[in-house]
Amino acid sequence: MKHMMICCGAGVATSTVALKKLEAYLKSENLLDKVRISQGTVAEAITHSDLDFIVSTSPVKVSVPVINALPLLTGMGADKVFTSVKALILAEG
Repeated sequence: MKHMMICCGAGVATSTVALKKLEAYLKSENLLDKVRISQGTVAEAITHSDLDFIVSTSPVKVSVPVINALPLLTGMGADKVFTSVKALILAEG
């Protein structure tokens, strides 16, 4: 099972919006059972060593893949975010 963290600056507002949209998408794709989702701040994301990837509305520099979640807030380019998340969940390893 993959571990994804959704984060933003404060760990509350925009990450919650992104989380709800991603959960709805993952449920529709029958992928919710293949990923563990954490939510928090960018500062918390940096301290996690067990993450497979991060979806963030704020810039974050870590050694795992980071997907820009801003399209989930604007609606423009959201499909690309969903496709990227799905690919990382289904990736081997």
